[in-house]
Amino acid sequence: MSPIRSKGHPGGKSPQCLRVAGTAISLVSLFLLLASCGGTSGPESSAGTLRPAIDLWPDASGGDLTPGRQGCDILAGPTLPGGDFIVTVTEPVRPERAPIPHNGSERLIFAQLYETLVQVDCSGEARPGLAERWTCTEDSTVWVFTIREGARFWDGTRITADDVRRAWFENEDCPAVSGRTSPWNWLNARANTVNVLDARRLSVRLPEPHSRFPMLLAHPATAVCVKRPGWTWPVGSGPCRLRASDPAPMPDLACLPNLNHPDGPTWKNLTFRVLPDADPRDQVATDMDLILVRDMTSVSFFDNAPGFHPIPLPWTRLYLLICPPEMNPHGSDRWMNAAGNMDAGRDLTSVSAIAWPEIVFPAGGNTECPQLSGPVTGAGSARLDWNLASKNMDQDVIAYPGDDPGAREMAQRLGALAGQPARAAPLPAGSIEFALQWQMAGAFILPFDQQYPTGCLQMATLLGNAAWLQKAALNQTERLSDSLASADGYAEPEQESPAEALVRQGLVNPLGVSRSWLVVRGSLAGLELAFDGTPLLAGLGAAAETADTEGVP
Repeated sequence: MSPIRSKGHPGGKSPQCLRVAGTAISLVSLFLLLASCGGTSGPESSAGTLRPAIDLWPDASGGDLTPGRQGCDILAGPTLPGGDFIVTVTEPVRPERAPIPHNGSERLIFAQLYETLVQVDCSGEARPGLAERWTCTEDSTVWVFTIREGARFWDGTRITADDVRRAWFENEDCPAVSGRTSPWNWLNARANTVNVLDARRLSVRLPEPHSRFPMLLAHPATAVCVKRPGWTWPVGSGPCRLRASDPAPMPDLACLPNLNHPDGPTWKNLTFRVLPDADPRDQVATDMDLILVRDMTSVSFFDNAPGFHPIPLPWTRLYLLICPPEMNPHGSDRWMNAAGNMDAGRDLTSVSAIAWPEIVFPAGGNTECPQLSGPVTGAGSARLDWNLASKNMDQDVIAYPGDDPGAREMAQRLGALAGQPARAAPLPAGSIEFALQWQMAGAFILPFDQQYPTGCLQMATLLGNAAWLQKAALNQTERLSDSLASADGYAEPEQESPAEALVRQGLVNPLGVSRSWLVVRGSLAGLELAFDGTPLLAGLGAAAETADTEGVP
């Protein structure tokens, strides 16, 4: 089987929160270890240093592990001002769900419209968002965030700390599509934990120390917006602004530059063309400039289409093989042995993928990544339209979400490698976590999209919503060290990590990671990526070196 060896998950490097974050948060070095919250005494120091965790990424061939992250510098370089650009997306986009995305298309659009207090870029560096700075107490349980000077919503009203508090209340009532990815598992905004100190400052009191808490606030579910009478969309403060008269996409949604934003765009118009369930290849004859695709059929098509260039984005979807003990009373060797004979880079053709041997789970008492005890869904709360009883799941079934081509390929491959009577069973969208929680199949392929900047936060969301998995991870036993025995023949015992405990028990195996591709027409530049690979379009423009200036102001 593939070993779980070290820290890592699609998420880049992640700084530990020390005493303060200012207008620019610099990373000291990839090779510095995490340190505790330090600096001068008192709850609000004016100086401090952020130190990153070590998150390692495999190279393109899946070979030696190398620091850094691939694909973060796509479409870099200077741009010409002006221009109109069209971005096509192929999933539904609904204003009533903003600012909390329920699919990749909403994540792309909402990321341009709404701001979180903290931003984390593709390489894992935290930097100011709506908050210009933040500070913490010595024990990392109380945090103070200061809204940037002059921050305004699209309608010109000033953004206050009370706006942030009320926005979080609203967002907590409308969680993300999957409960395991909700930041409110760590932070209950309604439990008197968020207090307004003055017009620009609010404090957050945590139930336990969290020394990298600002990283949590990069999650899109913490984005700030307000509902205004007469507006179809919640009013935000992102670099792309809407107007009160803008309806839901029909199919186009036209955005204008938000000149009140410090990163206000120089383009004239940015239009999102929303075409749910459309085949991306059908858009080749339209006037679109950008489209996100994941399937390799579309990637190959655009690679051969004149004027188009598919560009790989960072690896952001982790596939886990999980084997519930209740369905595997005699062990999960057949599934784990099958996984050891599969190579994601070789065996997957529907998506771009490579093997990924590394994940990290939080240990108890770890202030860098506190444990979760998320809500557990009752056994009788399965939706009727899932019709799970008809799937005839048992210990010979490897279940997977039927809407994920990569998961389908993996499940079918592992089922064949495991031999008869193993079989793959597709589950309806949204039901895979429920079935996993209640151990309804012998094995599961779980696609795990990146939701947090650090692998530890990401994996904690999984443990917090599968009680049996959390128990298995934290029920660690001492084992003898692999180091050479001392002269008297005694080897010092060492504590088993949660990841080691899970792989030893045959419960979890990381199979690989996949990525999306950004298809670009012509020569564009000025793009940045968020920590989860989402393109940030404020700086988009025609590449200054090669752009045809005709018609561009």
